[in-house]
Amino acid sequence: MSSEYQVRWNPHALVLGLITAFYLIAYGIGIRLIYHLQAEMTFGTVLFASLPIITLWSALYMIARVSWIKLHKQHLWFTASIGVILLFFSLYALSQTQSEHRFDYNRWVGYPEQRAQMVDAMLKEHDLIGLTQAEIMNALGANDNAMWSVNETDHAVYNLGAGKEDGRNEWLFINFDDHGFVQSIEILTRPPIPRT
Repeated sequence: MSSEYQVRWNPHALVLGLITAFYLIAYGIGIRLIYHLQAEMTFGTVLFASLPIITLWSALYMIARVSWIKLHKQHLWFTASIGVILLFFSLYALSQTQSEHRFDYNRWVGYPEQRAQMVDAMLKEHDLIGLTQAEIMNALGANDNAMWSVNETDHAVYNLGAGKEDGRNEWLFINFDDHGFVQSIEILTRPPIPRT
């Protein structure tokens, strides 16, 4: 058996391959969690996505410094490259969910089931307090008052679809004062009283 074959197919390379397989599985689960939880891109989520690759690179650096471990440099570079690719996919997943959280009027009106993802961004982008009913309609489109026993002069109700926490429907209630201006906003997880 040639020495080149022994170096290429040695137990150390096998262990490195198992470590790489573990990282592939861990990143696959992590990316699924990002999409499932609709995680937004923040410093914490980027750090969470980067932590495994930092750990992997640290392990590779320590392995490379141990003289009795027989690995070619290409083994280490290949494993490090896989880590970079997996990190790229994690950051891409975070950027995708981030874009889904941005408020977009056309998505808000056309895809009401996605409103729960956008409502926080919408409330940051639009200061609704003090606006008139016409301005609310202009900013958010037609409300869902017709589905509920809501006096249209007192409230505007927008069905937000399934919430991020428990998957139950949420509603945005916009309350108007006696002069027709928005006085308060609340998000409720229980439905309003339906029409009888």
